[in-house]
Amino acid sequence: MTKATRMQKVARAAFILLIAAMLFLFFTNDFGLVDIHKASIVVAVGVDVTEEGYDVTAQAAIPTPAQGEGSAAYTQVTGSGATVADAVDDINAKTGFYPKLAFCNLVVLGESCAQKDIFTVLDYFYRNDYVPLTALVGMCRGSAKELLGQKPSDGGMSSSAIQRAMSEELKNSANASTVNLKLLAQDAGSPSASSYMPLIEFSQGGSGGSTTASSGGSKSSGGSSQSSGGGENSAEFTCLTTAAFTGGAFVGILDEDMAFALNILRSEIRLAVVNCVYDGENYTVGLKNDSSEMRMEAEAGAPVLKIKYRALANVQAAESRPAAEGSANSHLVKDGVLQSVADTIESRMSSLMDFCVQNGCDLVGVKKMLYQRRYNDYLAFKDTALSVLKVKYDIKIESVR
Repeated sequence: MTKATRMQKVARAAFILLIAAMLFLFFTNDFGLVDIHKASIVVAVGVDVTEEGYDVTAQAAIPTPAQGEGSAAYTQVTGSGATVADAVDDINAKTGFYPKLAFCNLVVLGESCAQKDIFTVLDYFYRNDYVPLTALVGMCRGSAKELLGQKPSDGGMSSSAIQRAMSEELKNSANASTVNLKLLAQDAGSPSASSYMPLIEFSQGGSGGSTTASSGGSKSSGGSSQSSGGGENSAEFTCLTTAAFTGGAFVGILDEDMAFALNILRSEIRLAVVNCVYDGENYTVGLKNDSSEMRMEAEAGAPVLKIKYRALANVQAAESRPAAEGSANSHLVKDGVLQSVADTIESRMSSLMDFCVQNGCDLVGVKKMLYQRRYNDYLAFKDTALSVLKVKYDIKIESVR
């Protein structure tokens, strides 16, 4: 047998062995394939309080082969337990994979969580090494499980649609009180001991009315669902109102006007929109170059909060009063409209401060400012600061020129 013949036989045998090995790997699902449970990425978690303890709902994205539109898929499973950690472990028992939550960007608390200290509910997420503290936090009406189970109009995951309703863009327009785990803990751990988070609601597309999930969490063995396109039953999510807490205890809900005031005082605003009435007409006014400042002083032995707000305004819409054609000054806003906008903002701020006083909820950080800048006054008023507080407003709106 020649050397060339022996080489051909060796090559043929090696080729057969290689084919056999590839077929073995393929049919044992190890041929470059990843188990679907190992590939699932938990992107959102919902928590509901039950009579037995907690229900935790995990929504996970599942990688699928590209099949054009509608190929995105997700699974949603619910675990139950005496604690949140126990409920997460129950998810492991039901699915065969342990959700590490390294990519969890959203934590939703059901309405039933208002019964407990929210930091008792959230304790697991602060202790877990995998959970990013940048994950957004919100409370919803009804059940967090049912909220996450809604189908958004774009056919994607509900968690993605909810995050868009809590985006930085909406925060910077004063329309959403966006907060994450880190900021929530910082507010609660400050001398003011008060915190807030957006209240998530949804309405069914085309129905025209608000529809919310039933209150309380329900036990479920969990299940999977494939995302589908929008329709009459598709959900639209909003976060226009805000849930308020003191010492971790739920104290009430800020309406849209009070939430707007809180946002312009606590956030960096790029463009806000205010509706006002002047001379019997409705005006929609855009505010830019916003700046707000809060300063603590003392007068006649009592703490005084001085709020200064400045912004430039332009009319975005006026009822039956279009912009004057060809007028060089058509962009200017009447003094009366500017004053009406200033009065509207002051009224909203005043409503927010009334809420804080009535509920003992220091959302604007009065005690924190006293502690940082007037420590002697803090020692004197730390227990009565809100009840004896005087508020002075300095609000000035000018026209864009």
